Amino acid sequence: MTSRFGRVILAANGALLLRNKTRSTAIHVTRALAACQSSRKIATSSAVREQYLHGYKDSERYHGEYPSRTHYCGELRASNEGEKVVLCGWAQPSRDMSQELIFLPLRDHSGVTQLVYRNSNDELLRSQIQSLSAESVVCVEGVVRKRPEGMANKNQAAGAIEVEISKIYCLNPATPSLPFWPNQPQLPNEEVRLRYRYLDLRRQELQHNIRLRSLTANTVRNYLTENGFTEIETPTLFKSTPEGAREFIVPTRKRGAFYALPQSPQQHKQMLMAAGFDRYFQIARCFRDEDLRADRQPEFTQIDLEMSFVKIQDIQQIIEGMVASIWDKALGKRLTKEHFPHMTYNEAMSKYGSDKPDIRFDMKINEIGSSVKDVVGDNSVDCMVVKKGSALTGGELKAMQKVLDLTEDKDFAFVKINENNIHSWPSKCGPLRHSQQMSQPQQHQQLNQSLDIEQGDLVLVHKRPSYLYGGNTTMGRVRLHISELMQKKGLLTLDQQEKYKFLWVESFPLFTPDEQGIRTWQATHHPFTAPYDQDISLLATHPEKVRGQHYDLVLNGMEIGGGSIRIHSPVMQTFILEKVLQLEKYEYKRFDHLIDALGGGCPPHGGIALGFDRLMAILCESSSIRDVIAFPKAAGGKDFVVNSPSEVTADQLNQYGLQLAADVAEKKTD
Repeated sequence: MTSRFGRVILAANGALLLRNKTRSTAIHVTRALAACQSSRKIATSSAVREQYLHGYKDSERYHGEYPSRTHYCGELRASNEGEKVVLCGWAQPSRDMSQELIFLPLRDHSGVTQLVYRNSNDELLRSQIQSLSAESVVCVEGVVRKRPEGMANKNQAAGAIEVEISKIYCLNPATPSLPFWPNQPQLPNEEVRLRYRYLDLRRQELQHNIRLRSLTANTVRNYLTENGFTEIETPTLFKSTPEGAREFIVPTRKRGAFYALPQSPQQHKQMLMAAGFDRYFQIARCFRDEDLRADRQPEFTQIDLEMSFVKIQDIQQIIEGMVASIWDKALGKRLTKEHFPHMTYNEAMSKYGSDKPDIRFDMKINEIGSSVKDVVGDNSVDCMVVKKGSALTGGELKAMQKVLDLTEDKDFAFVKINENNIHSWPSKCGPLRHSQQMSQPQQHQQLNQSLDIEQGDLVLVHKRPSYLYGGNTTMGRVRLHISELMQKKGLLTLDQQEKYKFLWVESFPLFTPDEQGIRTWQATHHPFTAPYDQDISLLATHPEKVRGQHYDLVLNGMEIGGGSIRIHSPVMQTFILEKVLQLEKYEYKRFDHLIDALGGGCPPHGGIALGFDRLMAILCESSSIRDVIAFPKAAGGKDFVVNSPSEVTADQLNQYGLQLAADVAEKKTD
């Protein structure tokens, strides 16, 4: 991708751009450049690079003093007409209308200004403009002119004016072989854009996202500081403790001694409460060695805070005020307390099939087990009626079963309601088929009335255990899948008046059955959450009935924050770690520092952490948190910009007393 006139060529590690005046030399070096351009890399061919190893030449860059910028590109208006201005930015491809008229768009973070050349006598200036490659960094002196009548660009902030160029300084010419231009309509795949992230970040969309992230972070800091919080940094090099997610381990040069990167500042912030800081916050970096998804990164950021002598309502009030400040600053939208309704975990799971329900649409789940008690016994039966759901095709519903792994599930069934089966549909639903209760017309009619079943509806049924735990139920997953299908067909619309639907979900079970079968119970969230006072007596006898003082903040079906009132009794904390969670002694001994802090006079306390990346993705209306992080990781945790994770040398491994498992296996074989 050479310049328009074939006179601009790159050399030596992107260090200089040389324009030869003699045709023969230009052709010679252009051919050398062509070899590197074919590989689509920013490096030049070895032949061109070797040409400049014997002496530094950088004639195409301006190395002297250049004038100071007076305005950003997006700031100029018609009211600036006649002013002499200095602009700096990235040159876009020029448009040559004639030898006397050339347009050169100039972009910076604020927008685009159209520069114009209208001086047929200044051949040097014309040559400088024509030789610029796209994305070259320039400084321009000129005079603001109103655009001719009818020529204003309404899509640009500075679209009513143009700047007539009087002088241009090429501060850093860009290689003509850039892998892509940030403003091109068709962008390359994400892997290429992540590899050249510094180019991708020049795009207006990502500039907006990152700047909005900065504004939001400052809003959080200002709000919390005004409410008596102290910002405190906690260590990045922590220790390995069994909190749930897999950790990143950091070796040291002391044999057998390792750090761990913190999954959260949880234990440190509790110790800060014991230290008497009363109100702490931090925009904290956290690390978890987990599989990546659109809303998950191995290193992520959370808004973390802790408060002493508080109740659940106190923390929720602070968070509601903080979120309202963010929405006001970032989106210009006012939120009130009515925007933050409350729901228990059991209600969320039974009515929506999720501990983070999306309440932007209705489509609730009904429990109808009492109507078919004769066949389901102590189990529950979830029934969901989808209005106009018969419009979904059989192929779509079978595909849903396959995606949700329900094809062989005999406890799941669905039926489209029509005039022929409206009074007999339970006989076609697996879990209800053999119920004598449902064979009674009166019982059947009552069920139809209570569920408001009509012709054209889709009825889905699933039998499940009555005990609710985990993040969702089968019918909850079905509900989300069906809602997406219905939205695509225009048969379901989300709440248009309230685009952002917040919800507090509370009273989670403190413990969840350990599905790995290693122990009986595991902490639903983390082992430091306090039980409700009235449930303390159940800790030793019925842990499954103990409710935790935990609360999640949900937005549009996404959990954006979670917190709890913490255990401040060292006796209770030790009992839960040792007796309920059945940790081995070496495991719960890792928490001795926290137990000691609780026993040293720690006040009752609680806190919360909000996922900053997820919050920003929602504010920016992005489907992936990678779009709101300056340098995110790709699939597999790879950083394409610097090509990490990368290998280390044998000497480095030796310093830390480490040896790769494959090397050890080879030695044993030998």
